[in-house]
Amino acid sequence: MKTINKETICDQAVELFLSQGYNNVTVNDICTALNITKPTFYKYVSSKEELILDLYDRTISGLLNDPLHFIEADTHLEQLYLIFGTLVDDTEKFGCDLFSQMLITNLTEDHHSFDMRTNLTKISEVIIRKAQEKKEIRNMSDPLVLYSTIAYSFTGYEVVWCIRNGNLDWKQKMFKSINAVLIVDEQYKDLYKKFL
Repeated sequence: MKTINKETICDQAVELFLSQGYNNVTVNDICTALNITKPTFYKYVSSKEELILDLYDRTISGLLNDPLHFIEADTHLEQLYLIFGTLVDDTEKFGCDLFSQMLITNLTEDHHSFDMRTNLTKISEVIIRKAQEKKEIRNMSDPLVLYSTIAYSFTGYEVVWCIRNGNLDWKQKMFKSINAVLIVDEQYKDLYKKFL
């Protein structure tokens, strides 16, 4: 028998959302799948919407808890492509249905799902600063401003991807945006292709 906590409820809910669609899954369905009562569900989770508010945190946690990817990268630019490539891949894995619902929920009330995550921001700032020092990129603006610009570009592509119901090949577009914002040195301009 599974230990019941917020994480197990979220995991089960996401599994159901992915297989049946967010709007087709009820709290009762989640409870039935876990063999728990509604009061037990509400002991850990305040609403069905809460179950999708931390999708980014799952991706970022996985990314930051496995530093091997960063160590294996030959350049700092590759480390940045790794971060945003992983975000795109996981967003697509969770699907536009869940991210659309997360967006709608945050438009109704800001749950901070789209806020910058402190650890990822700090790591990305360091990566960008190192890329500047190594002349991998030519844009010498403040690394935090550059990272924020890239991150908001990601959010923009993601919203369009949701609007188009997943019919947007946005990973390459995201990498090209990174190249444009950072003014990537000519010798590295096609480096992103190894992440496609």
